Amino acid sequence: MMASGADTIRGMDSLELELERNDEAPSLARAAIAGFCQHRGLPPGTIVTVMLLVSELVTNAVVHPMVQPAGVIALRGRLGPTAVRIEVTDPGTGFHPEPRDPTRATGGYGLYLVDKEAARWGVEQTPHTTVWFEVNSKPN
Repeated sequence: MMASGADTIRGMDSLELELERNDEAPSLARAAIAGFCQHRGLPPGTIVTVMLLVSELVTNAVVHPMVQPAGVIALRGRLGPTAVRIEVTDPGTGFHPEPRDPTRATGGYGLYLVDKEAARWGVEQTPHTTVWFEVNSKPN
């Protein structure tokens, strides 16, 4: 983990960190987001969902961008009154989400899971690629 921090911005709890684009990034992201969610009293089911989706997006950010040097992955989490919003930004030039090919035997489940589990999600391409999602939740 290169840098991390948590603070309050406009009444929302937030987490921001940068991860090196390597095989350790998904597990570091899961651990950071688990701690962020647990310390804010989110229900266990919500925490598990957010961890799964973060893991999928960070894995995609490690595997898919074809850039040199590898760059970093930015992970941002914000807790609002009714939802957790997560943003994963990588140095890639973007992509257009496509439905998962049901004939494909392996892989391709990351965005499929995001689509099924998130209340809202999207992709922004400004100069880097940011994939974001929101999971509805209310702290205990």
